[in-house]
Amino acid sequence: MNIQNWDDLRFLLAVSRWGSFSAAARALKVSQPTVGRRIEQLEQQMGQKLFDRDGQGFHLNDTGAAVLRFAEAMDREAEGVGNYLAHRNQAPRTTVRVATTFNLANFWLTRKLAEFSRRNEEIRLAVQVGISRADVQRYSADIALRMGDPGDETLFGRRVGQIHCGLYATHNYLAAFGEPENLTQLQQHRMIGAEGAVANLPQCAALREAMADARCDFCADNTNVQVAAVRAGFGIAALPCLIARNEPELKRVLAHSFDVPVDLWVLVNRNLKGTGPIRQTYDFILREAIGDANLLKGVA
Repeated sequence: MNIQNWDDLRFLLAVSRWGSFSAAARALKVSQPTVGRRIEQLEQQMGQKLFDRDGQGFHLNDTGAAVLRFAEAMDREAEGVGNYLAHRNQAPRTTVRVATTFNLANFWLTRKLAEFSRRNEEIRLAVQVGISRADVQRYSADIALRMGDPGDETLFGRRVGQIHCGLYATHNYLAAFGEPENLTQLQQHRMIGAEGAVANLPQCAALREAMADARCDFCADNTNVQVAAVRAGFGIAALPCLIARNEPELKRVLAHSFDVPVDLWVLVNRNLKGTGPIRQTYDFILREAIGDANLLKGVA
């Protein structure tokens, strides 16, 4: 047996799905006689009746039900081919790499990029985190959200605000040891220090200068570990307000005596600033950072 016109199976599927020749005709946008003719043609090719007719209309018989299973499988395969070709014909997604610190990525940037991604599905986003600066000039990242000195005059970008840093301790620690009233009284408290790359951050350098001979029982090379140490009651640490304000156990102390503003920059390689997806992402981050200036300061 040889089916000369596989398209006839489409009419079998339609009649089965829609329940009648007339409904199948409407779904296929053809006349009812055309449906009947194509079904009859299929039955002739197969040498078998596929439908039985009674007072309520046409119904697949056992042979028709068996053929329908093959027709449904062919339909699924045809749909799969269509989906595959549609996927292959799509323009490749462009990856835009954004470098920043872990805390900015965790507490602000990722949430913002989720909004951007919903409106720009053609752009794939990759976030690189770390204290060491990604080399935007050498294309290891396309955009940098950077605290402090921008570090390279050849990059294109602008200062979008400041991240403020202050001194924090837990309410329990302050209840046990008292709250310092001035920087000199830090000598009477246990301080949480920094080492490694974190020790070079402006707030950590400012704390070293302020604490002089104060007792330091704990150091860390990671800001999140410093937060955990404060939470555990090790003492007082200098932390970005953006992070500390989300910790209900922590209280800021000496806010008027110790406030370290750190400039926040959005930077891009000059050779890439006109590239569509990179420029879209850069403009979005720039606009959102300016709009969230108070939030990033830690005062909103």
